[in-house]
Amino acid sequence: MKINQFALYRVNKMTAGRKLWHLSYNEVREKNFAVRVEFYRHMMVGEMKPDETANDIWKQIRNKTEVSDILVLNHEGEISCFYLSDDHPRRISGFISMGTTGSVLSVDTRDYKIDGYSGNWRVTDYIIIDGKQFYLLEHQEFREQAARIILDSYGKYVAETGIGGFDETAKQKIREHIHPEDKYPERMKQLQIKMELYQKYFQNGMYERSHESGTEANYDMVDGQVNNQKKAAEKVQKPVANRPKKRTSVIRKLHEKQIAIAKRSGKPVPRYLEQQMVQERSRK
Repeated sequence: MKINQFALYRVNKMTAGRKLWHLSYNEVREKNFAVRVEFYRHMMVGEMKPDETANDIWKQIRNKTEVSDILVLNHEGEISCFYLSDDHPRRISGFISMGTTGSVLSVDTRDYKIDGYSGNWRVTDYIIIDGKQFYLLEHQEFREQAARIILDSYGKYVAETGIGGFDETAKQKIREHIHPEDKYPERMKQLQIKMELYQKYFQNGMYERSHESGTEANYDMVDGQVNNQKKAAEKVQKPVANRPKKRTSVIRKLHEKQIAIAKRSGKPVPRYLEQQMVQERSRK
């Protein structure tokens, strides 16, 4: 869970920071005084809402603050520091330094060389996100005319940004650098869709499955045979029904009957009947 809280710091008069007591923001800049956490002591801490700004918090606790106090916000892992003057909080850098072991950069770094970039670079600002410190470097010769570079405390390249410095786009790139697993959410989403499609194809996407899916009871019965019917070669051949015998002519039966009657009665068989019978036998 991300942290959203604020802390108030006040000048510790027992340190070299006593010269900052009750100085306005403009006076501190004119005198070029360093504002460091070691010159201050912790006064209070409280919770803040995700959408609250430094100005909102300052208004809420204004009756408890002094000019030259420092308001520190920890908004979802991003540390921001503000110098409290009479008018409104002024954002400052360099108040808190993580002091990372092996760090090659600091707020005072100048004449730094960056791989792949020409010329000398100097640190102009830094930011703390999720407990890690990142520096904004500006080209010492071209200044605003050249893009600015963000490096981590070890000098590792993070991103290139514009005149906006640590704007929201730059912060997003820093978070992606810290948490590379969150860098490609859309790519992971597309991969998930492909996996779902592959699973569907594996279950019923092949020709046999799509051909049988509308006829089989379930996927266990998908076997290359529609509705588990036997293959054509294995189908039992039905016997062909016997063709009906050729029907005997009614005229022939009549003639045979007439001949039989003539023979039983002792009468001669009519000549035309004998000729008809001979013709019919010859046609067989």
